[in-house]
Amino acid sequence: PLPHRHRQRGRIFHERRNPALCAEEIGGVKKPSALGVRGLLEIYVERTERHRRWDDLLKFARQHPSPRWVFRGQSQKWPLKPTAGRSDRYSKSRELQLFNEFKRLASPMIDRSQVATDWDWLFLAQHHGLPTRLLDWTTNPLIAAYFACETSARGKRDGEIIAVEIADVGRISEDDLAAGPFDVRQTRFMFPTVVAPRIASQRGLFSVHATPDRNWILKAKTTRHTIKAGDKAEFRELLFGLGVDSAMVMADVDGTAANLAWRYRTGRAF
Repeated sequence: PLPHRHRQRGRIFHERRNPALCAEEIGGVKKPSALGVRGLLEIYVERTERHRRWDDLLKFARQHPSPRWVFRGQSQKWPLKPTAGRSDRYSKSRELQLFNEFKRLASPMIDRSQVATDWDWLFLAQHHGLPTRLLDWTTNPLIAAYFACETSARGKRDGEIIAVEIADVGRISEDDLAAGPFDVRQTRFMFPTVVAPRIASQRGLFSVHATPDRNWILKAKTTRHTIKAGDKAEFRELLFGLGVDSAMVMADVDGTAANLAWRYRTGRAF
């Protein structure tokens, strides 16, 4: 029989003649390890560091109280540029054409009582994925963490939470409200009317961009927290334990299905 010893975090088996036969048991899962005790020590250190980084994330949330601060979670470190302005063919006239076509085609499909102004139409368009001059933010740092923990379309990339003190930027003025979303003079925050349940569930607000084709440079007005790519999967599980998951964030049938699919893939109980 293999000599063995017990540790609090698992059981390590030693094979004197062939270290490649060593096995690790961490978190209840036994895996082969070609590195033996040294490899297990490295795994233990990495897990300890990951738990420290989770504590750092919670500390970041505590240090930036809502609603004084607002947050944006990104799956990687993107510039702050809304989707309408990311096209190489952007122009204000094209943006308006897109918006008006959305209004024309979507009009028979929605409850018109919910969209009284162009602002309401723009919030609805953003909700359904139309390129707009809006960027999504939230007053809940854990919801921002949820989005920062998503897999980047460009592979294994670090995520990021951006925190902004809302008073440093300001809210849309009454004059800009009256002028409409396409004639705002300065980029500011705006709390929208709730044209979809998801806006409420995400504690959502928007930054409305005066020049959508330019990166929004906030300089010293932000603090940022990085979520390492290797931490994302475990952080998503920890957020799930706190009730922050796709069912809560999306607040619709798609969100419920996405949550159940994630639980199915990861072997979590239903």
